[in-house]
Amino acid sequence: MKVYLAREVGFCFGVKRAINMTRQALAEHNDVSILGDVVHNRTVTSELEARGLKKVNDLEDVRGGTMVIRAHGLPLQRIQEAHDRGLRIVDATCPIVTQAQEAAIELERRGCQVVIIGDKNHAEIKGVVGNLRNPALVVDSVEELHEAELDKRLLRKVGVIFQTTHSFELCSSIVSELIQMAKEVQVINTICRPVRNRQMDAVELAEKVDIMIVVGSRSSANTIELKHLCLKYNSNTIHVENADELDMAQFAAIEEVGIASGLSTPPETVESVKRRLVIWDQNRSTAPQPERNPAGPAAFAVLN
Repeated sequence: MKVYLAREVGFCFGVKRAINMTRQALAEHNDVSILGDVVHNRTVTSELEARGLKKVNDLEDVRGGTMVIRAHGLPLQRIQEAHDRGLRIVDATCPIVTQAQEAAIELERRGCQVVIIGDKNHAEIKGVVGNLRNPALVVDSVEELHEAELDKRLLRKVGVIFQTTHSFELCSSIVSELIQMAKEVQVINTICRPVRNRQMDAVELAEKVDIMIVVGSRSSANTIELKHLCLKYNSNTIHVENADELDMAQFAAIEEVGIASGLSTPPETVESVKRRLVIWDQNRSTAPQPERNPAGPAAFAVLN
């Protein structure tokens, strides 16, 4: 059995940067807290919490010290509130997310209704919306766009940005529909280039192999997005968080396996999935085979 890794797996630049900044803050300061998770991966968050990082749900729970801003960013109002409380701020917001926030502000400055294609419940989108003066329209499907038009929530002059980890295909389909509805549509492509490259690479690999494995947390939006994308090109796509979730019976008749990962998946986790497959295949190849009845299956059936 051949096992192929996608060209880029493990942490992206923004995730690696946020983790390193958090580790540094923990090394330099005694009281370090964070609103939510640094990134969406339990292995990572457990490691940082073991080092002393305190996860809180509200700034009311922070009495002092240092606060890390997660990779997904925060609304300006929350950051200002942290400053007002006298907290030391470590801004680990991914630079690509910061660019998306700035793009939304620019579109609003131009007089556009800001339309964000993404998950309204995602931390990144909440951060972008929280930086705007006027309410933004957040849609994640063509159907939601039509509902907004029927409810008269969609204006005539709109400016569009994308959740940085979203599927390019999904965003394109919604923009194509939007162009037919609004009088003026301005688009700033805020999809992260490394994300796009990973998506295209994973699709290329998924088309070639018998089974495709996407490794990453089930709370990671970009991992789930990658799984759905791979499913379009290989119906035999599975999603696991780690090697322990592999069902080896699935690989009994498999000749080629592809592995891709979410942006917040530790490279060691991806490597452990590959290693589990390789060792299992080696053990299967060297295991003694049962003796065959020379009389054949038919004779065996008669004897029993």
